[in-house]
Amino acid sequence: MKKINYRKILVMGLLLAMVFTIGGCTKKEDGFVAKVDGEGITTEEFESDFQVYKKIYEQRLGEGAMAEVGEDGKTLEENLKNEIVQRLIMEKIVSKEANKMNITITDEEIEEQTSSYVSMMGGQEKFDEFLENNKISQEFFKENLRKELLFNKHRETFMAETDVTEKEAKKYFEANKDDLVVIKASHILVKTEEEGKKVLERLNAGEKFDVLAQEVSIDKASAVEGGNLGYFTKGSMISEFEEAAFDLNIGEVSNLVKTEVGYHIIHLEDRKDTFEALKDDIIKLLKEQKYLEAIQGLRNSAKVKVYLDLKDSK
Repeated sequence: MKKINYRKILVMGLLLAMVFTIGGCTKKEDGFVAKVDGEGITTEEFESDFQVYKKIYEQRLGEGAMAEVGEDGKTLEENLKNEIVQRLIMEKIVSKEANKMNITITDEEIEEQTSSYVSMMGGQEKFDEFLENNKISQEFFKENLRKELLFNKHRETFMAETDVTEKEAKKYFEANKDDLVVIKASHILVKTEEEGKKVLERLNAGEKFDVLAQEVSIDKASAVEGGNLGYFTKGSMISEFEEAAFDLNIGEVSNLVKTEVGYHIIHLEDRKDTFEALKDDIIKLLKEQKYLEAIQGLRNSAKVKVYLDLKDSK
């Protein structure tokens, strides 16, 4: 249901929405795309990642997607290569910091998370099918999972050791309160207006919203949870849906809301718009901001040399 900008899809393993860009390349060094504090990132490492993510993008967006030029004047291929190089650079930096902090990832943690993905995808057969369809080896998957878990554990450790005072949180709330409001909603999505009217009739006759969502909603991802979309802020949903949802009172059900994907009936379950209700969320947000600032500082202080020419690489 959320708006999707496929140019911003973060596929598995692209772990951070990197704000760092390649500011020009130094003279090529055979066998390496970059070096971080003297430690090399090999062409083989880069190509292994690039071919996997290229395949995933082409499957989702079409075979010609890599050549599409964005608003920045660069092709999707160039942007993907840049993202991969920057991710590999950050992996080296974060891995080094994690080692200093005695943070490690065990084989048991990798297996546990793998089992979680298998379950989420509907079983081992479907998981194996996903890997095969996207040309992802078990080794590649587990290595990228290890890196993802290391990123997460480093981030969690940093945030656990970082303090945000109530005064800081309240100041942030006062300056950003309109953007911080979050609501929790469920919806039923159908294809036609006629179908939507029938659903409204059934709701008005006393049938339960979550049961109807499971039965008739074509948004299968939310239908299994009774139409639950969780909490979301402004700017994260299709505009017509969002406008209608934020206009509802808690417990209220909307009339039909038409969007590009069909007709929605929305049930507002909760709204958080006071400091007390949002305090924990704000503290977490401020800790995340401090983490990103710390990551940026690590990146700025690292001695990084990039040899990759985005246009020449195949």
